[in-house]
Amino acid sequence: MNREVFRLAPPLILWWVWVAFAVVNIADFAIQGASVRFALVVSAILLTITGLAYALALRPRVIAEPAGLTIVNPFRDHHVPWAAIQAVDTGEWVRVHCAQGREADPGSGSSPASNAISCWALYLSARTKRRAVRAARPARARSSAESSRRRSAGFGRLSLPGMLGTAGQAPGYEASSRLPEEARYLASLPAAKAIAVRLDARAARERARAGQAGAAGPGGTVTVRWAWPPTAAVALPALVLVIVAVVL
Repeated sequence: MNREVFRLAPPLILWWVWVAFAVVNIADFAIQGASVRFALVVSAILLTITGLAYALALRPRVIAEPAGLTIVNPFRDHHVPWAAIQAVDTGEWVRVHCAQGREADPGSGSSPASNAISCWALYLSARTKRRAVRAARPARARSSAESSRRRSAGFGRLSLPGMLGTAGQAPGYEASSRLPEEARYLASLPAAKAIAVRLDARAARERARAGQAGAAGPGGTVTVRWAWPPTAAVALPALVLVIVAVVL
């Protein structure tokens, strides 16, 4: 598990739908022979919205690498080493909680990192959260009832020392019986929440591996940098639009 990129499909679909729309409209202006001013104004508007769509929909992602997580948000990039990650959970977005009191590298031109970083690319809609809550309630009730039935059934069984475990179950039976349930649980989660569970588990593994290797000291520095390409993609067409509207 070297490098994984996490993002959701809807923003990518929205991006390509918008690109197709913009290209068709620009081609239509060229074919119809619209006035220069009108073509410039509309093209600048389309390019400004395209820059926003790039920054908000196409660019965001979360990259998991051996060195840590890179959280690519619309206008800023966060690099969080595994050693600095305390937990990964979900709110409106997937959130990466970092160790307090860690500063960005003074020589990197980055700013101090916040305690919790929201991942713009991994979000939970209100509808998805409501559906997950409704689905979780009966699932928990069924799981509790199933556990009670298993315990009740186990009391009447004869255990064979050295061959069977507690309540007559073979060693490892309980662990193996949990696996399908855990897999079903992950499959039932919204995509962003399932990704948060995976990232949290990987962060725990990486911290445990670093602890076994005796790693200590630096290596938990969180860096935050402004990303200039998306800023330029939005600001330059907007500037052109203002110039065209004022001058022409």
